[in-house]
Amino acid sequence: MKNPGILAAGLFALALAGCADEPPPAPAPFTEPAAPATSDRQTAFRVRADFEADLNAEGGWAAGVNQPATVEADRPFRVRFEVAAGDAEPDPRRFQLQVRRNAGDWQALAAEDFPYPLKVHELPSGETDHRSEPVWKPETGSLARSRWVSEAASGHWRFDSGEQPLLAISQPAIEWQPSEFSLSVRLDDQPRAAAGIVFAYRDRDHHARVDLIRPDTVRLVRVESGETLLLAEHSLALASGEWLDVAIEIAAGEVGIEIGDEALAFSEPLTSQRPTPALGVHLPAGHSVGLRDPVLETEARSPRASIIRAGGFEHGAPTRDLLSVSSLPFTGGAGISFAERTPAWSAEGGHGEWSFPIVIRRFADEAAFNEAGDRFDFRLVAAGGVPLPAQVPATVTLAVPQGHLGGTFVETPMRVGPWQAGNGSLYFIMEPSETWNRIMIVKSSDGGRTWREVDGSRRPETGDLEGLGSTLVDGRIHILHQVSDEVFYHVFNTSDHAQDPDTWAVRDERVAVPKPPPTQVADLAVRSDGSVVAVYGAEKTIRYRIRSPEGHWGEERAIDDRDGAVLSGPSIVVDRADRVHLAYTASDGSGWYRRIEPDDSASEAVRFASDLGTADHDVGAILPLLHRPESDSVSIIYRARDGRLRERSVDNGDAWSEALIVAERTVVQNAVDSDQAGADAVADGNTLHVLFIEDGTGDLFHAARRGTAWTEARRIVTDSDVQWVRGTMIESEDGERVYGFVYDAGSDGGSGRIRYMQLGNR
Repeated sequence: MKNPGILAAGLFALALAGCADEPPPAPAPFTEPAAPATSDRQTAFRVRADFEADLNAEGGWAAGVNQPATVEADRPFRVRFEVAAGDAEPDPRRFQLQVRRNAGDWQALAAEDFPYPLKVHELPSGETDHRSEPVWKPETGSLARSRWVSEAASGHWRFDSGEQPLLAISQPAIEWQPSEFSLSVRLDDQPRAAAGIVFAYRDRDHHARVDLIRPDTVRLVRVESGETLLLAEHSLALASGEWLDVAIEIAAGEVGIEIGDEALAFSEPLTSQRPTPALGVHLPAGHSVGLRDPVLETEARSPRASIIRAGGFEHGAPTRDLLSVSSLPFTGGAGISFAERTPAWSAEGGHGEWSFPIVIRRFADEAAFNEAGDRFDFRLVAAGGVPLPAQVPATVTLAVPQGHLGGTFVETPMRVGPWQAGNGSLYFIMEPSETWNRIMIVKSSDGGRTWREVDGSRRPETGDLEGLGSTLVDGRIHILHQVSDEVFYHVFNTSDHAQDPDTWAVRDERVAVPKPPPTQVADLAVRSDGSVVAVYGAEKTIRYRIRSPEGHWGEERAIDDRDGAVLSGPSIVVDRADRVHLAYTASDGSGWYRRIEPDDSASEAVRFASDLGTADHDVGAILPLLHRPESDSVSIIYRARDGRLRERSVDNGDAWSEALIVAERTVVQNAVDSDQAGADAVADGNTLHVLFIEDGTGDLFHAARRGTAWTEARRIVTDSDVQWVRGTMIESEDGERVYGFVYDAGSDGGSGRIRYMQLGNR
């Protein structure tokens, strides 16, 4: 380092990229026609940049009324529309939103959430929802004998049919169609106790049902025009007084049923039914049943742009007259939240306003990529897809902040970059979206200011990136990738590789097919002769294989087959003598160290810690291992069960240092979907650097060790709930050695929050 001072933050300043085309000129003021218009028409729009503002706040706008605005990728905004009623449209009206990119085709704007794409609805606890509407309504029979039963943790519904059969339906106010239903059921102690779970509900005479009949019968039936038709019958022991999980999935004209922990699973055609946002309970007369934790769900997506959850207001919350362009009287309107249609509007010859929460993603499904300068137009359409006449569409131009990657962080990563080629280009491994989790290499040729995918047409086929490690050697990024029960090897040539630069060289090479471990973990190292040492999880232990310089994988070997403990969280690094140093965790709270020697044998295990956490999510307590070439020693930094980071080092004579506390602040563990300590470590000669996420605040801190003591940790990122961080030492554009890192600023396991930053001398 040029100066011995502590590293300091050097976040790129925000800058907006140039636009692909100039914004349209400001439209002329709208004037009402002299005679009443025959059709509804859009009279105004306005873009609100302050996504958190109240629905009817006066401020927070990005531009004036009917003026195009600039919005940032992966930063939600709202568009507010004013609609004047025509005299020929029937009441009530419901509008939908369409979008086009760069003057392309108009498409319906879907409701898909952000940053985590999820379409899940849990029925509210108790007897009424937030609108004071009953959660359940009887279609036949009475709910007079049924009730909500409160319990210490939550509670459950108890249904009692009394003297008449009971059909009770819950119809949540969601705008999407669920394809999966899950809940827990508890049958009473009658010898022939029976209860049915109703789904694909149209009305009392048209629906489907899973009947549970003690002691051992499960039936799938379809009710068509009031007639009950048996589709399937299976045997399964059904105990009384015990909660039984039931899952129902509808897809492609088929229904799949799973009861218990795969105690019974089957599927049947169900072509005449379709998913609807309704779930029901059916009881014969004189029966009762308990029901809890009902959840409706369907597959989510991550399109280029979508309507998202508003957060600050409920769907249907009333609007006020803010845009004030139309001279007709104001007759209502609503805020939209995670819905593709507005609530019904009775125009009554006036005008209304609707506010849509929207996000435009940097990366979308299929690795679709939105560029800085892209123009997005939005318009309202009426029933049947007929667009409302408008003077101009609502228009925004996309900006991308410098250092913004977007996309999705790899789950349970070891080193993933940013790797630097000899010509200065940076490379990082990530996924385009949570709902399309294929591996991508993104590249920056301008010091981390802008990023885009490289060789996307030939990216590996394997997705599901749940455990991944990588290393850069001689212009090649070597990647080891574990999915649930397979391990794959990939290689990417960087821009300074002599042959085929910026291309995938090896894709989807199968390394092993182990029994699935509790947590997918992987790491690798490349020795000087080109051989690759790969370590990965296998059931309750860790195994390794070695790829010869000629490209052949050797036999699989176990690191440790100790009884009574789960081994996981491996991290490896190679030294200048081609010894591969390995550290890993055990579920009893111990940490272990071994070496894989140049002859491929493994040394005896040495316990370096006994104070690790013992919870399932504590398996990833060890940060990426650090080799310090000047002293030819290896530092192991790990999170102890008290939440603090500690460091121990071992030299080439197997002499161990005492444990040093890296910082007094506690570090988050398993911030989201990782089972890892929320921290990263790099070595620059004999200087060590650590970034860590403080537990409770989500702030990112930095500490360094240049001698025998760690510096006081200082805050680096304070405006985000940081959840992942990984980095390497690189050379900045001005030739300074800096710690370049990529962090997730709070996607909760979703996408759109990945950013690049670097720490340099001050």
